Amino acid sequence: MMNIVGINIRKLREEKRIKLREFARSLNLSASFISQVEMGKASPSLSTLKGIADKLSTTVGDLIGEGQKFSAEPITREAERKNLQGLEKGVSMYLLTSPDNNKMMQPILFKMNKNASSGGTNYTHFGQEFVMVLKGEIEIKLNSSFYNLKKGDSIYFNSKTPHSFRNIGNGEAEAVWVITPASF
Repeated sequence: MMNIVGINIRKLREEKRIKLREFARSLNLSASFISQVEMGKASPSLSTLKGIADKLSTTVGDLIGEGQKFSAEPITREAERKNLQGLEKGVSMYLLTSPDNNKMMQPILFKMNKNASSGGTNYTHFGQEFVMVLKGEIEIKLNSSFYNLKKGDSIYFNSKTPHSFRNIGNGEAEAVWVITPASF
């Protein structure tokens, strides 16, 4: 999956005539790292991938190839879910809807190994988010406040609020995460 991400990043960067070093500098990353991502030899974090998508005026969904296949079928079968595994260590994400450029929200199933997290930095972006825990226990940090959510608990927040998450339970955690506007 990372190979298609790298191919799409390079294609869009070159279409926009952005030099590798200039692109890397605009993201506060090394040109070497961006080169490795484009060759499929390194995996960017979710926050880095979102930053790359923003700089290229696209979505993470387009970078992972979601927009390349459209379906008129409104149902997404479990076996047909697009897996975004590899964006954060120990976190797997599954798109719960089929590709549609007109969708207003993006529901995602998160599966997190014990101690997995969103990474070392807080996310901020335009929109709103809703999270419902299906299994385990997840800690969500909003600004400097921590919220522990267990099975059946939910939270709703503005995505401009600096936020991060981590699995604080004893096993795998699962949550449905709905982001609006759709960015995947």
